[in-house]
Amino acid sequence: MTRPRRVALVSLGCPKNQVDAELILGRLAAAGAEIVLDPEEADLLVVNTCAFIDSARVESIEALLAAEEWKARAPGRRVVAAGCLVQRSGAELAEGIPEIDALLGLDDVAAAPRVLAPRLPAIDPLDAPRGAARALFKAADPRRRVVGPPWSAYVKIAEGCDQTCAFCAIPTFRGKMRSRALDDVLDELRRLAREGVSEACLVAQDSTAYGRDLGLDDGLARLLRAAARLDEAPPWIRVHYLYPGRVSPDLLAALAEGAPRIVEYVDMPLQHAHPATLRRMRRPGDAESHLRQLEELRRALPGAGVRSAFIVGFPGETDEEFEALEEFVGQAGFDAVGIFAYSHEEGTDAYGREDDVPPEVKAERRERLEEIALAAAHVRNEARVGQTLEVLVEGPAEDAEDGSLEARWRGQAPDVDGRVLIAAPAGPAPAAGSFARATIVGAAPIELSATLADDAR
Repeated sequence: MTRPRRVALVSLGCPKNQVDAELILGRLAAAGAEIVLDPEEADLLVVNTCAFIDSARVESIEALLAAEEWKARAPGRRVVAAGCLVQRSGAELAEGIPEIDALLGLDDVAAAPRVLAPRLPAIDPLDAPRGAARALFKAADPRRRVVGPPWSAYVKIAEGCDQTCAFCAIPTFRGKMRSRALDDVLDELRRLAREGVSEACLVAQDSTAYGRDLGLDDGLARLLRAAARLDEAPPWIRVHYLYPGRVSPDLLAALAEGAPRIVEYVDMPLQHAHPATLRRMRRPGDAESHLRQLEELRRALPGAGVRSAFIVGFPGETDEEFEALEEFVGQAGFDAVGIFAYSHEEGTDAYGREDDVPPEVKAERRERLEEIALAAAHVRNEARVGQTLEVLVEGPAEDAEDGSLEARWRGQAPDVDGRVLIAAPAGPAPAAGSFARATIVGAAPIELSATLADDAR
């Protein structure tokens, strides 16, 4: 077999997974491979898998089976399975899909160039990745950003997680919390600025725990203050994901003081609001403490975009508990919400409980909660009508034929939140990846309508 030269990527799952995939591509490019966007032009396809919940595993397996068909269409092609599902279930993948040519677990990024060898040994399931990952990358590691627009980048500030949420298996394969050195994160922000990146999204499984393993008190606050003071950094920096009950007064102050570089945005997955459900989930708080915390955040960051996430159908969730969640979401008034039906995951504390909420009840509860969340988001958006907001222009709106532009205001994160639809400007349109000022003229639950402000034309 000849040495593969052209590599394409299929990346699934969360932004943290996306960073892993781009680090793999960076290693392969540094070893001489050409990175292509169209798999039909490639002779090696990397499928970076997700293992978060059952539906994500199904999607990953379907992607690998599609890659198997891709491989069969031309001689000499190779399929490499990478990422979380490989770390969690590599031996099963090797046995179930023998067409896979190589496995790259979460600790194998630096060794990725071995998949370019002229010949690869057969996979021994006994040698497949297993257990919790331990690796931690650095800013100097090669990375090829090909997923998403070039003006927006994810910066992973830590690996793994020390939380023990009853529904989550991530620590079993991602490992314990491992924070990157503060200066290393700052080096990456500088490099992204030199590459022309307009927005850097800081991600970790629990960003509020950043630096604790390094002996830092309020490490995230320190990082944000240092990032805000950089002479060279992307103009927008946002943070995902804050853990409830862990937002200290110092972190609140750092978020507020960091403007305009640190955007007014809060992404705090609360998961539920009834105290009994939260105790079973091994999560903190209740509706009252959640509302108090949101009030503190909004007082510190007036007008902020606020996002959360919730799970419906957790084992033992009664009608009363779900109704308490409905009431809370209506009161809290989030700008965006992710709602997930509980997935019974082997290796979690909750797996020992009976999955006693029927699938149809989970689906009904999810739909009901989505309706409440959308109505609350609509009210939040209507309050922004008449305001002029700084937006990041992302180019022509693909679903509009009238020249309208798609953008996001500072309180909207890429991929997960809504958008600002700007009417076609009379003159030249701002370039994709540039900033403009937009006056909001209309509101829907997940979309704001706007015109370019006079001073932006």
